[in-house]
Order: sequence, then structure tokens, then C-alpha cells
Amino acid sequence: MAGMERFTQRARRVLSLAHQEAEQSRNNNIGTEHLLLGLMDEEGGVAGRVLRELGMTSDRVREVIRRVTTSSSSFDPNRVELASETQQVLEHAVDEARRLGHHYIGTEHILLGLVRVDSTAMEVLRRLGVTAEQIRRQTRRVLNESASSPTPAGGSLARGSAATGAKTPLVDQLATDLTTKAE
Repeated sequence: MAGMERFTQRARRVLSLAHQEAEQSRNNNIGTEHLLLGLMDEEGGVAGRVLRELGMTSDRVREVIRRVTTSSSSFDPNRVELASETQQVLEHAVDEARRLGHHYIGTEHILLGLVRVDSTAMEVLRRLGVTAEQIRRQTRRVLNESASSPTPAGGSLARGSAATGAKTPLVDQLATDLTTKAE
């Protein structure tokens, strides 16, 4: 599973949760809205903390997502894949980690990547009264608070294939692409 070693365990869990959210909403594309829910539901990560401190709850986010999206009538659970916007977010996450001088990609980098793409997730956040700038500022504040921490703020780094679940082949496939782009 080469490629995911730079993603923290929490960041990998976010991707897995996003995949599950897409399946549960009967959507063949893992959209940015699913990524947002994954960030919310991975409570131990920096991104979840940032979003909660800005007044977000999973229930409120889900409610707005239901209002702004529709499920696919031709849902096939074997064909769930990343939406192009979600791919852009993850590419931006790699870039955010590099810009911050981090050798890992954590939930905070995914969140910072998310606010760089005009997407369904950003529409949801706007409807809930949260701006991209608020997220950037709050993320910087939380990262500065945890700067003295000996481990990455997003949790321990992923090691080997034992950390991956069989339910995330799409994440496995994506990981190689992100690593190639990061190098």
C-alpha cells in the first residue's frame, strides 16, 4: 500500500468515513460533502476540533447536505469513486502539508484543501455561516497550540497495509496518485 504512509491514521479514517457516507447516501461519487462529514466524524483530529469550535455538528451538516444534494437513482455500491472535486481537495491537502513544512498529511491538511475548492462542502459551510477564512484562521490557531506536541496533530502516521481496510480499495488506488504528485 505504498503512498499512504504520509497520511495519518486519522486522515485515512476520514477517507474511509467519506466512502461510507457516499454509500449510505446511495451516491456513486465520494463528494466533498462526504469528506466534510468524514472530517466531522473523526472527532480526534484537528479538523473535527476546528469544525466543532466553529459551531458545526454532524447533525447540522447532514441536514444541510440533504437539502442541497440528491442521491443517484442508479447507485452501484461496487462503483463508488472519488468525485473530481474530492480529488482536487486531496491534491490541495498534499500541497497544504508541504506549504506548512509537515512531512505528514493530517485531517487539518484535508480541511485546508477542502476550503480551496468551490464545492458542495463549501456551500454547506456557507449555509451554516462558516467561511473559508474562518476555517483557515481557526486551523492555524489549533496547529499553533499543538506545535509542541511530539506527534503529528492528526494522529500517528499510518504504517503498512495492516492499517487499511478492505472496504477502501478506492483510497488505496488514490494513495499512489497523491504520493506521485507530492514527490
